[in-house]
Amino acid sequence: MMVGLFFTTSCLKDANTFNQSWLAYGVAIGTTGNLNVRLDDGTILYPDASSQSLLGQYATERLLVNYSILSNRVENGITNYNVTINSIDKLLKKSVVNLTKLNADSLGHDPVNANGFWFGNNFLNVNFSFYQNNVIHLINLAKDSIQSDPTVVSLTLKHNAFGDLPYYERSGFASFDLTSLLNGKDSVKIVVNYKDYSGASRDFKGTYIPLK
Repeated sequence: MMVGLFFTTSCLKDANTFNQSWLAYGVAIGTTGNLNVRLDDGTILYPDASSQSLLGQYATERLLVNYSILSNRVENGITNYNVTINSIDKLLKKSVVNLTKLNADSLGHDPVNANGFWFGNNFLNVNFSFYQNNVIHLINLAKDSIQSDPTVVSLTLKHNAFGDLPYYERSGFASFDLTSLLNGKDSVKIVVNYKDYSGASRDFKGTYIPLK
């Protein structure tokens, strides 16, 4: 999948503030007509009836939700929120691909700057940037078929610029579904390697623990 770039806003939420708008990353959970939103920090948003039709259009997507808190909803000592949803943006959601000799060139060998990694909702979320002119670029997270360390899953952030000229810096965001890496385990250590625009090889290390 080739993707365009978009600017994103970091998660914003104030538990004590009502009648204001906040932005957060999340996913829809539940069933049609009775959908809720689970944010990346585990907080649950309970949308009002007027928000259900809007949320239903994005039930299977990765979301950036603009919402207003109507009231607190304390459950088992945890504070969640009753909300109204003002707007929803669909974000790029992708699976981890297997890196092979056949697809190595199409996945690309171009540099990319990674500005942040974090786990949330069974995704590895990546804020990245690259230099672009007028061609749509390709971003993927790839797993090599040969893993040198059996205790760690080695991944590579891949970028294909398709020969585009590096005139303007563009920022983007992608969520990569990590559930395929578990293979029955309760958690998995990962290392993500990438080459930045200085030519340096960099990596992110972390432990993915799936949501229960």
